[in-house]
Amino acid sequence: MSARPRMRAGGTAGVLELVAACGGSPARVLASAGVSSDDLADPDRMIETRAIALLFDAAARETGDDAFGLHLGERYPFAGLGTVSYAVLNAPSVETGLRNLDRYGHLQLQGGRLALEQQGANASLTYDIGVDAEMARQHAEGAAVIGVRLLQHLIGADWRPRQVLFGHRRPAVTTEHARILRAPLRFGQPLTAALVFDAADLAHPVPHADRSLLPIVERHLDELLASAAGGDDWLTKVRGAVAESLADGAPVIQTIARRLALSVRTFQRRLGEHGVVFKTLVDQLRRELALQYLADGKADLTEIAFLVGYSELSAFDRAFRRWTGSTPVAARKELRAGGHPADARS
Repeated sequence: MSARPRMRAGGTAGVLELVAACGGSPARVLASAGVSSDDLADPDRMIETRAIALLFDAAARETGDDAFGLHLGERYPFAGLGTVSYAVLNAPSVETGLRNLDRYGHLQLQGGRLALEQQGANASLTYDIGVDAEMARQHAEGAAVIGVRLLQHLIGADWRPRQVLFGHRRPAVTTEHARILRAPLRFGQPLTAALVFDAADLAHPVPHADRSLLPIVERHLDELLASAAGGDDWLTKVRGAVAESLADGAPVIQTIARRLALSVRTFQRRLGEHGVVFKTLVDQLRRELALQYLADGKADLTEIAFLVGYSELSAFDRAFRRWTGSTPVAARKELRAGGHPADARS
């Protein structure tokens, strides 16, 4: 039997907040969807796609808003996409950004499809989550709005698609669809949602992209993909889970255990069987990544601090001194000169 489709919990960012703002009960929505608040607490946790579709559907019923998905899409934070958003927003062109969304789609959606395709003068960004189209309606409509907003961010606020496709039946009222999506709509298609647009848009340069950050983010995401594909190496999975959580700050054992679908006690026991202490593993991984980023020379120190889980440069500086006996500035100079500052301490 094939595994059920799953997606990042980050895809639900803002759902419960919007329910509460509309006067509904987030607790009732969670109960109706069979989801707990703990399931959604870690944005990188993979949960069943069906449960996410049910959550959106329950939110629409609880609020009495038949356009709930569209309205959520209007306010969804791009940060909800996780590290992948950095690989999209800092790409040199729209095509590279959307190719990255396609390339790293497995980190967002497992058992579904997220793809950039081109045919003649048309390009399409296709999204298929592998669940019943009617059940997925609210999620699909939210995803379409997020896609439009993402392309408007990359190209310009006046951008609009040529068509928006959905798998579900046409709703009785589509006034909000017309207002928000500003494009012809087609329903009953063999997918969850898709945006069809002018292929010439792919060549558009991305404004305000940080070109120095992109290769660092891509390498990080490549490592996460390799970790996800490794399967048999449990410690590689642990390191991947820790690395993925660093952008949210210092990883805590409860979060990583939950991401690996283990109790904290079982997680600690399995680490012990491998002769590993969680705090030491996190520290070593931060040190390794910091040295890699410094050697690359493409990110500034504030960006490196963020990438290894420090919100303040001063905290990163203190940790780096503890790891190597040197400062990040001095280490970067030594690395450029061919030295090895990490040899100072183990």
